[in-house]
Amino acid sequence: MIKLVCFLHRRPDVDRQAFHQHWRDIHGPLIAGLPELTRHVARYEQNPRLEEDYARDDARHPEFDGVTIMWFESIAAYEAYAAEPLYASRIAPDEERFLDRERLTVFLTHEAERKIGEFDSEARAQIKLLALLRRRLDWSEADFHAHWSGPHADLFREDPGLRKWILAYQQNHRLEEDPRDGPDDRWDGLAEQWYASLSDFTRVAEGNAFRNRVVPDEERFLDRDATRFLLCGPARVVL
Repeated sequence: MIKLVCFLHRRPDVDRQAFHQHWRDIHGPLIAGLPELTRHVARYEQNPRLEEDYARDDARHPEFDGVTIMWFESIAAYEAYAAEPLYASRIAPDEERFLDRERLTVFLTHEAERKIGEFDSEARAQIKLLALLRRRLDWSEADFHAHWSGPHADLFREDPGLRKWILAYQQNHRLEEDPRDGPDDRWDGLAEQWYASLSDFTRVAEGNAFRNRVVPDEERFLDRDATRFLLCGPARVVL
């Protein structure tokens, strides 16, 4: 199983309400209603950004509006989906209506590594953190993935000040076969964490354990200035 991760920006002339309405009520059902496409897809979910999270935005450099995640049985299944004539004739034109396609961030990952919690923990969550991660240039891809998967994940698993508030935590490591298209396409993975409430997320993000243990470790292997994250509500499962 592999995952397609798409961080979405709306078109500049589309307001937030119109973006989310079109994505939810038109675009998702359009994909779900085309069996020529859905036969290739194992799962498709939409992660809409929380309205409260938009307060973080700089008006000149707004963050993303949401995240699409699609599961495929293999790279071949994904490639077959993307090559379907109906994708080019029906889906791509609809994306043009509400997405800034030039600002899409798209990459493929391995099946997630679960570090904390189970599926029922995710189902109880009301807040989902999705974070795009980029390694420091002085770290190799192999060293980055080994450290992120091992010592870094252990910080969350072993520290009660972190573990107490996190319902679930998964890591999605970028596929080695996924081509890098340019200097801006340096994302190495997607971190997903689930919380019962926005206040629980704040307890972790502003807590001593995160400040004193997680941040120094992130500075070792991450380009922290490049990190991008969204806070979303429960995922909308389309397929």
